[in-house]
Amino acid sequence: MPLGERLFLRYVRRSSDDRLERTVGSQRGLRLVFAAMARAYRPDRADGFSGDIRYELTDAQGRERTWTVSCSPQGARARPGAANAPALTIKLALADFIRVAGRDLDPVKALLSGRMELEGDFALAMRLAQMFGQASP
Repeated sequence: MPLGERLFLRYVRRSSDDRLERTVGSQRGLRLVFAAMARAYRPDRADGFSGDIRYELTDAQGRERTWTVSCSPQGARARPGAANAPALTIKLALADFIRVAGRDLDPVKALLSGRMELEGDFALAMRLAQMFGQASP
């Protein structure tokens, strides 16, 4: 695992939700996290999927920050804003999203405990980890 990734994971584990929202949850921080996701995308593990994945992230003040990751056989790109007809919408608290990205919160546990909601293609949701270069849950 690259040093930068190890440092990010350690930072997430040691930080409060408030600190994560202020730093990683900033506009610049989210841009970096989503750019890293797009770079980690593995089209060869997507089973031919092309389409949009929308993330609706709510901060502690109730403000929503929406991002879209567009996937294709050529790769992925991330952008702020909502896709009109995403294949999958993932809704969760901003701090929880950062903890999932930092592998400090298991996405399956977040889903089963009601901390995360999914709308759309559940089969796609189950493949997300492998599509973005991680082991499947």
